[in-house]
Amino acid sequence: MLGAVLAHPATAQDGAGASDPLAGGGNAAVQALQAQMLADPATRERVLSLQDDPAVQQILKDPATMQALRAGDLGALLADPKLRALAAHPTVRGIIAEQQSR
Repeated sequence: MLGAVLAHPATAQDGAGASDPLAGGGNAAVQALQAQMLADPATRERVLSLQDDPAVQQILKDPATMQALRAGDLGALLADPKLRALAAHPTVRGIIAEQQSR
């Protein structure tokens, strides 16, 4: 789920120790999706463009959602109404369609 990719910058770091808002925990499927998205500069930019979106900010400020992201709890993430609503965002829909076509 894209929500797992949008981990809060304060909770994820790249190998150099710098914050990376696209890094995050989770299971192998989520990690594979993250790697695929990070490998494509255009997709990475589209994901990063969502950081200032009010819906994304609301998700990032929700402690329960962030705990589910850190734990890789896909069941909780899929049931989260904020994440379900985010799936209708035009940018998110484009990213999802692009990833599914690969």
